[in-house]
Amino acid sequence: MKKITLLSIIVLVALFVCSCGLGKMVPTNKISMKLENPDLENKGGKVEYAVKGEVPPKFMKKNASVEIQVPVFMDENGTDKTEIKTITLVGEKSKVQGTVIPFKAGGSFTTSGSFLFQENLTDQGIYAIGTAKAGKKSFTYKPLRIGEGVSNTSSRIGMNPVLGDKPGNGTILLYASHNYKPEFETKTGNIYFEVNKFDMNWNLPLNKNDNAKQILAEMKNYLFNAIENNRNIQKIVISGWASPEGEELLNQGLSEKRFDQGKKWLHKQIEDWKKEYAKKYKMKLKDVVFPDIAYVYNAKGEDWSGFELAVEKSNIREKNQILNVVRSQRESSAREQRIREMTDIFTEIAEIILPPLRRAEMDITCNKNNFTDEEILELATTDPSRLNTNEKLYAAALTIDLTEKAKLYKKIIDDEASQNDWRAYNNMGILAVNDFLKTGSKSKLEDAQSLLDKANAIFPNNGFVLNNMGILYFLDGKKEESKKAFESSQKAQVDPVKQDFNLGIFKILEGDYSGALNSMGTRSCEYSVALSQLLNKEYGAAKSTIDCVQPKDAKAFYLAAVIGARQNVENDVINNLREAINLDNSYILQAKKDAEFKKFKNNPSFLNLMK
Repeated sequence: MKKITLLSIIVLVALFVCSCGLGKMVPTNKISMKLENPDLENKGGKVEYAVKGEVPPKFMKKNASVEIQVPVFMDENGTDKTEIKTITLVGEKSKVQGTVIPFKAGGSFTTSGSFLFQENLTDQGIYAIGTAKAGKKSFTYKPLRIGEGVSNTSSRIGMNPVLGDKPGNGTILLYASHNYKPEFETKTGNIYFEVNKFDMNWNLPLNKNDNAKQILAEMKNYLFNAIENNRNIQKIVISGWASPEGEELLNQGLSEKRFDQGKKWLHKQIEDWKKEYAKKYKMKLKDVVFPDIAYVYNAKGEDWSGFELAVEKSNIREKNQILNVVRSQRESSAREQRIREMTDIFTEIAEIILPPLRRAEMDITCNKNNFTDEEILELATTDPSRLNTNEKLYAAALTIDLTEKAKLYKKIIDDEASQNDWRAYNNMGILAVNDFLKTGSKSKLEDAQSLLDKANAIFPNNGFVLNNMGILYFLDGKKEESKKAFESSQKAQVDPVKQDFNLGIFKILEGDYSGALNSMGTRSCEYSVALSQLLNKEYGAAKSTIDCVQPKDAKAFYLAAVIGARQNVENDVINNLREAINLDNSYILQAKKDAEFKKFKNNPSFLNLMK
C-alpha cells in the first residue's frame, strides 16, 4: 500500500474543493482587509469602525460567494468570540445577494458601523473570518487578524475634590457658611493745635468748642465703659496730623509731636480712671487690671485728603477751581505754595478749612460681638455652651487641623440646641469624604453618605449639599446619581452652584470631548482637562496639562503613560507606568489589558513592569 503524505492530502482536498466550483479560491484567502482606523475606542458607549478590503483579479469565481464576518473579536484560544457584522461578496453570476466582484478585474469593498462597547473587547484580537461558498460546498479560511483591542480610556474619568468655602470652576467640597460676621464700631476724638505748634492749648477755639469737647468726652467714656463692661476693645489708634500749607519736612515733625501729645493725654486719662476705679471699688491701685489693648501709633504728616474733603464740603464758590489747582501740582512743595497763595485770597481756607487738620486723632475700635476670635476658639473647646451656633461654626472655620475641626462639628451635632442645624452635618460630611480621599476607606464614604443625607433631609434643595452629594456619588461609583445631584445643585432654590466643570466630566462619558473642554473653561493642571485633550487628540496640550498636575496620584501617572503611548514616546510610557504601579499595583492588570499599550506589549521594559 502506498504511503499517503500530508502534501498529498492537501492536494486532494484542494482538488476536491476546486471540483465544487471554488477553484483557486482555496485553500488560501487572497482577500486583504484592514481597519481604516486601527485604534478603535469607546466613545460615548459606542465603538465606530470602518473596514476596507481588496479582492485581487481572477480570484472571485463567477458563481461563488464569500461571507465575511468582520470585525470579529476573539481571545488567543478563539473561545471567547464576539461577531459584529457579516458582509457578502459575490461573483458576477452568483445568485446570492451581495457586493459583486468581477472575476477579471477584482475589486474593493468597504463596510462600517458601530457597536456597543463591551469590557471584554479591550484586549482581544480583531479578525475577519471569511467563508467561500459555491453551490452546497463551502470553505472557511483561517481568521485574518486586522487589529487588536478597543481602548476604553474615555471611561477613566476622575475627580480631584478640594475643600473650600466658595464655589468655583472646579470640584470643590463646599463648607456651609458659619454666618458669623465680626462687626466693629469706632469712636473718635480730636485734640487741636495751633499752626506750627504742638503744645496743648485748651484755650484754642476748636478745643473750647462745645461740640468738640462733647465728642472727646464721649470717646473717653466709651473707652472706660467698654473696659468696665468687659467689651472687646479691638485696638486704639492715635494719629498725628498737620495741615498741608507748610513745608513737608516741618509738617512731618509736627505730626509726630502731635501724636505724642495725644498719646500722653490718653494715657493720663487711663491713669486717672484707674485711680477713680480703685477708689470707687475700694481696691488697691496695683490691683486694678487694665486690659491688654493693641495700640497703633501714626505720624501721618500732611492731611491732603482731609483738606480736599473739607473744601468739597465747604460753601466756597470757587472750590472746584481751588481743587483743580491743587491737584494739578505733581510736587508736594508746589501744592503747599498754591495753598499758601490761596489763603490770602480765600479767607475761608485759613480760618475754616486748615485749622481742624492740625490735630491728634484718637480712634477707639470695639468688636460689637461678644468675643474675640481667640476667645471663640478657646470657648469652643472649653465651654461651648457660652457660644451660639454661628460662633461654634466660626470656631471650626478658624481651626486648621481637620481632625480638631471635625470634633467641633461633632459637638454641635451632639448638642440638643443645635443638632438640627444642617451646616454641621454638611461640613462633617465633607471632612469624611476628604478622609476617604486620603485613606481609601469605604467606611468613610458610608459615614459621609449618612451625614450628607441628614443635611439634605433638614435643608432640602440646597446647592451646597447637593454639590457635595454629587462628589460623594461620583467617588462611590454612582455616576448617574452623581450627574443628577450636580444638575440639581445648579438649579437649587438656595445657594445654587454653577456646575459647568463637574458636568463637563460627564460629557467625556457621552463622547463629547470638545464640549467637555468648553465646559471646563480655562482650568489648567487638571486631570479631567488632560483626559479631554487626549481624547480630543490634542496630545501636546494633554501632556502639558498632566505634567503640571500636582500632586499626581496613580490615575494621573497612568494617564500620562497613555499620552506617551499615543505619541509613541517609550520613556513617557515606562516611567509614568512605573510611578502609577508603585502607588497602586492594580494598574499592572489594567495595563496588561489596555489596548493603548498594544505597541509596547513586546517591549522588554514594559514586560518587566508587568511581572
